[in-house]
Amino acid sequence: MTEKSPRYASWTQGKLALPELAERKRRGEKIVMVTAYDAPSARLADAAGIDLILVGDSSGMVVHGRDSTVPVTMDEIVFMTQWVSRGARRPIVVGDMPFGSYETSDEEAVRNAIRLVKEGRADVVKLERGGSSVRRARAIVEAGIGVMGHVGLTPQTSTVLGGFKAQGRRSDEARQMLQDARELEAAGCFAIVLEAVPASVAQLITRDLSVPTIGIGAGGGTDGQVLVWHDMLGLYEGRAPRFVKRYADVAGVITEALTRYAAEVRSGAFPEDQHSYAMPEEELAAFEAGLQPRR
Repeated sequence: MTEKSPRYASWTQGKLALPELAERKRRGEKIVMVTAYDAPSARLADAAGIDLILVGDSSGMVVHGRDSTVPVTMDEIVFMTQWVSRGARRPIVVGDMPFGSYETSDEEAVRNAIRLVKEGRADVVKLERGGSSVRRARAIVEAGIGVMGHVGLTPQTSTVLGGFKAQGRRSDEARQMLQDARELEAAGCFAIVLEAVPASVAQLITRDLSVPTIGIGAGGGTDGQVLVWHDMLGLYEGRAPRFVKRYADVAGVITEALTRYAAEVRSGAFPEDQHSYAMPEEELAAFEAGLQPRR
């Protein structure tokens, strides 16, 4: 690895604190978040200086092979959050509250948020939408847990929204989105994700709010950005959303490595002596001498 800069060295001294995110907004410094699901990914994100890691219910589609995020359970999110928290030292770990974990009541929302923090070792939680979610967010904040909001395209309710498409293109939709964001801020959310929102709308919402906004498909006028690990690294099959930029073709590297491995196994080129363990000759002789023929 390259030598760490003095600024990066200060980042690695401990867990990033939530107030620092508000300071970043005030100073005009961008916030970086990725969505990841396991300890090795978290360690790499930590080494790269990522600020927040979201353990998202996007795992349902990205790594579980499902058609939507809706079937993801609390147990699954808790397990993945445990894995990520073991690999992330500095980044803030955000546990995503899956569909059905907070809609019924404030009490259920608080109970599941507490579970994500106690069992999953999340630092904070995230939930989607405005409306009743504002009440849930307020209840969780009052229980002493940080909450990240999420407006715009909310995958858990994509069917109601007409599918996975941009939101806020009409003035009335944009006004409602701003109102939802304001209410989430008033409820105590420390940051709000803006997903698949026109860049001009996201910029105006960002200027209006005192808490940071994290954009995904919302242009460069937000206070930070988030991308899904598998999307940005080229690990996810299928058609990627237009807002995804692939920074590597890791799938190509893995496929090439697996192809070479299979070829070497079939040809006998692998394993070589250096990949095997040896036995002292006298011990091998004693072993062979003691072998009894099979009847």
